[in-house]
Amino acid sequence: MRYRKFCLCKVVAVFVMVSIFVFTPGYSVMAKGLPSFHEGIRPLGMGGAFTAVADDENALFYNPAGLSRIPMLQLGIINPLGAVSGRSIDLMRDAMDIDMNNVGQVSGLLREYMGEHQHLRGSVFPHVGFSVAGVGVMVGGLMQGTFDAMIRNPAWPAMHVDLITDKALLAGAGIELPLTGLSAGIAIKYVYRRSLSEVYTAVDIAAHDFEDRLDDDLKSGSGVSADIGVMYELALIPLVDTRVALVAQNIPQMDMGDAKDIKSQLNAGISFTKSFAGFRALFALDYRDITKNIGDSNDIPKRIHMGAELQLPMILAVRAGLNQGYLTAGATIDLWALRFDLATYAEEVGVYAGQREDRRYMAQISLGW
Repeated sequence: MRYRKFCLCKVVAVFVMVSIFVFTPGYSVMAKGLPSFHEGIRPLGMGGAFTAVADDENALFYNPAGLSRIPMLQLGIINPLGAVSGRSIDLMRDAMDIDMNNVGQVSGLLREYMGEHQHLRGSVFPHVGFSVAGVGVMVGGLMQGTFDAMIRNPAWPAMHVDLITDKALLAGAGIELPLTGLSAGIAIKYVYRRSLSEVYTAVDIAAHDFEDRLDDDLKSGSGVSADIGVMYELALIPLVDTRVALVAQNIPQMDMGDAKDIKSQLNAGISFTKSFAGFRALFALDYRDITKNIGDSNDIPKRIHMGAELQLPMILAVRAGLNQGYLTAGATIDLWALRFDLATYAEEVGVYAGQREDRRYMAQISLGW
């Protein structure tokens, strides 16, 4: 019985960290958010705008040209990240309190969360990088899992499930070209993916062979692609560092076999940075997927991200922004080798920005420097 209850958590909420460490991944199609391979907690706290910032380990995922600007030594030993939408923890907790062999109880649970989007994500990204004289290099290994679901049809509840887990190896380099204000970079990634995109009824979930069906539904595949980025410093505003950036991601498009493909996209960004009296303030604006190659919607506001960050003289940084028109916020406490990050953001899971908000909460603890 306890095993059966745990199984629903695997389908309904997987705390993805479990999937990551045992490498049994997945993903579905009721989520309408624009897909991203990996999103960091710092960028999400500032609205997801990071293409022209990219000055830490997130450069491998947002713009490898920024690797030329990372610290002299960047080391991530362990850095588990978890994200959850507002009601997913309640759903997991309630699932543990019912008989998962009983179709009626499973149906009742699904009806209670009818029409509410469920989201869970977890990742770890050990990495090492360094920069010398305007040249930066970084390598890392990513393990992540993402779960999205929506329960529909009150008369006969059905859970539409998207589950993806990835194991990836990444390596990148960025160089700042002297006297030009131009930086360029490239990142290569190999990804092994398992994914699932299915609809399960209460009868399916309560069946004695449900675990076997899950294993049968998982599809797998792998692929290799590159991200190529540039960043240029403009003398646009006196006393403010202004950068514009452009990055082409997943070139060529990653054909993942039977698993969900990773499509190419083109992103642009601009950032403004000002340092004063030990403080550092920055503002950034991104427009993602310029060619509208990803997702099921061509809505422009879904592709707009903007945000700001204020780094204080001591150990604290605070952030705020707009992600697809929804407010975001975040903060970091940096104790040198130990860092704590928190963020909240909302993803648009409808057809257009402002239609269907899914509020999410993230936390990460990092050991390294």
